[in-house]
Amino acid sequence: MNDLSALTRLPFDRRIEEFFMYLGGRRGTEAVGESREPGVWEVFRYDEAVQVLGDHRTFSSDMNHFIPEEQRQLARAARGNFVGIDPPDHTQLRGLVSQAFSPRVTAALEPRIGRLAEQLLDDIVAERGDKASCDLVGEFAGPLSAIVIAELFGIPESDHTMIAEWAKALLGSRPAGELSIADEAAMQNTADLVRRAGEYLVHHITERRARPQDDLTSRLATTEVDGKRLDDEEIVGVIGMFLIAGYLPASVLTANTVMALDEHPAALAEVRSDPALLPGAIEEVLRWRPPLVRDQRLTTRDADLGGRTVPAGSMVCVWLASAHRDPFRFENPDLFDIHRNAGRHLAFGKGIHYCLGAPLARLEARIAVETLLRRFERIEIPRDESVEFHESIGVLGPVRLPTTLFARR
Repeated sequence: MNDLSALTRLPFDRRIEEFFMYLGGRRGTEAVGESREPGVWEVFRYDEAVQVLGDHRTFSSDMNHFIPEEQRQLARAARGNFVGIDPPDHTQLRGLVSQAFSPRVTAALEPRIGRLAEQLLDDIVAERGDKASCDLVGEFAGPLSAIVIAELFGIPESDHTMIAEWAKALLGSRPAGELSIADEAAMQNTADLVRRAGEYLVHHITERRARPQDDLTSRLATTEVDGKRLDDEEIVGVIGMFLIAGYLPASVLTANTVMALDEHPAALAEVRSDPALLPGAIEEVLRWRPPLVRDQRLTTRDADLGGRTVPAGSMVCVWLASAHRDPFRFENPDLFDIHRNAGRHLAFGKGIHYCLGAPLARLEARIAVETLLRRFERIEIPRDESVEFHESIGVLGPVRLPTTLFARR
């Protein structure tokens, strides 16, 4: 399997098998290698992945200069996305956002997330009975994550569906299999979406500046460090970043956890009998089948990486899913083991770009899966083409997961 874009046309079991066969084959012969796409290098082993993610001076996250001049709206929106900028701007911006998005804010969400999970499942059972067929992503994991993010920023309930659609579209804007910079058509589609979203969000931010409430938008609009506040464009970028990094990976993590436990009945039985094992199981899912399988950087200078010289100006694709299967870092890496100490995984990044929303994603997944296992004695998932994956090769998980839920009697 050399044409990665072809994976998107395969059923889920073959897609996963072929994808990891590709990564394993490359990882077995080289830590770092040139891609079929010109100017792109791929990283397959753990130590080299850590090197790239931990050295922002050599491996930059700032791709903004690739945005065409006529699409400056896209560049302006990127100002608040500190995942895609480097110090010193990154340091100051992350400091401002961290003040608003504190551990206290995340912890306070737990009761609300629990009530939302119960409500969504109540609705499914009320409509379809004790043997309920549903799309576990579209009707449970996705709405749960979208509502949490929308409420976090004070988005009105009437607009929650729109926010979820924006999040899916933004993450899927890069063509499937594309490892280099997105082409102009993809950038244009993204710019059009960003323009519409930006207009909506600026109006929302203006309202919160005038009448602050108990939500993250109000805190971002009023937080100050060393006399500096975020401007509207920066706040739009922050919200857009959380829509992508907060909504979709969290919903995919929930779905991947349910699928992984379904594929491993012994592990499922253990977690059912001892729910305290679930956080460890989620960490193993993040290692074994991470929602986001790659991260990308741009070399600012020639770099010695895995015994190869990667020229300045090269795109570097770090395959997180491959680093997580490196036998030099994880014993029996292809084995799904909920008792493994998987804390060294890179699913949420590393270094200055470690995901600020990681605690929220873990919290959502834990509550969602806990609620499912407590309420339903059996959860059936088909293993055929009815499971639909995300189009982007960078997302490993379902966009549609047909499921039958058997309520406890």
